Amino acid sequence: MIDPLISFVLLAAIVAVAIGAARIVSWLLDRRDRAAVRRAKEAAIVAQARAELAASGWSAADETAFQSRRRSTPQVGESA
Repeated sequence: MIDPLISFVLLAAIVAVAIGAARIVSWLLDRRDRAAVRRAKEAAIVAQARAELAASGWSAADETAFQSRRRSTPQVGESA
């Protein structure tokens, strides 16, 4: 028959593996939740920026002109 000590050790190992697996699943779900929250915050920032641009009267033509000027002038850290 199996020694009671071996039975106890096997049960303890099973419990340790089950707890470890539960912690890994919890960590994965937490990361997924954090990513969803981050995407929602980023979307809110973009929506707010677009609303502010629309309220200021900034047009697509203004944006095109700004981007062309921005590309033609060297940025900080770039060589001329």
